[in-house]
This record gives sequence, structure tokens and C-alpha cells, in this order.
Amino acid sequence: MANPMPFCLLGSPISDAYYHPDKLNTSWSNDNPGKRFFGCKKFGSEFRKPCRFFSWFDPPLTPRSRIVLLGFLKKVRTLEDAIRRERRTWFLVLIFVTILLFFKP
Repeated sequence: MANPMPFCLLGSPISDAYYHPDKLNTSWSNDNPGKRFFGCKKFGSEFRKPCRFFSWFDPPLTPRSRIVLLGFLKKVRTLEDAIRRERRTWFLVLIFVTILLFFKP
């Protein structure tokens, strides 16, 4: 059973503290692929006082599941890069055709 949703405590002193419900995120880094964690809404943000609250939701991965997830993550990143290159190519083709159509001598 999952742990109850944690809360971070921002501010000091206690009377001025604000409670911010944490957001369940998924890490897609190579160190922790697919592992879910709680992080404050202000965690790692550009706020004046970013929150450093962080708590893992999932237990540690087994070595086999880590290898499988890293393989999937590599394939997804490869496909995303191919899609990005294809979109850029089609955009350049569209610009070239537009230039040819509108700037005929």
C-alpha cells in the first residue's frame, strides 16, 4: 500500500509556514528510470524561495527492471529525436516551397 501523500513545510517561523501539497512525478533520469517521487510544486523552480522537499514513492528497482527500463528509455529518446528531425525537414521543405511559389520572377 502506498504511503499517504506527504506535505512540505515552507517558511520559518512556524506561524508563517505554508503547506504545499506535493505532486507525484516520475523520474526519467538514467539513475532512476520510471521511479516515482513526491516533490513540492516549488521544487527546483525559479521561485524566490524554491522548496527542497523530496520523497521517493516507489521502492528501489531490481537490477533487471532497471536494465529493461533503460532500454525502453533509450528507444523512446531515439524515436523522439527521429520525429524531431523529420519535423524540421518538413518545415524546411514547406519554407522552400513557399518561397518558390510566392517569389516567382
